Amino acid sequence: MIRQLWEFFKALGPRTLAGSAASLMLAAASGFLTASALGKGSHHHPVETTVTVTISAGSAILICPKGFSPGELVINHPGGQTVTWTCIHG
Repeated sequence: MIRQLWEFFKALGPRTLAGSAASLMLAAASGFLTASALGKGSHHHPVETTVTVTISAGSAILICPKGFSPGELVINHPGGQTVTWTCIHG
């Protein structure tokens, strides 16, 4: 099978192989440029910081940052509702 593949490539000739290689390189370059132009991770978007806070299971006091207030967040999803107590903007 490898011998047949080798014979196939030998029969194509150098110009055909060079043209095929150039076409593959152009296709790869266009894919890279498209991904760069449409990518979500571009430098135009601000970086968001994630902070994890651990609260003991006892009675805890929720202290929200400026501009946020404590409240109940209800998340609707196909399996039903999930409710959590959190800081809500506004």
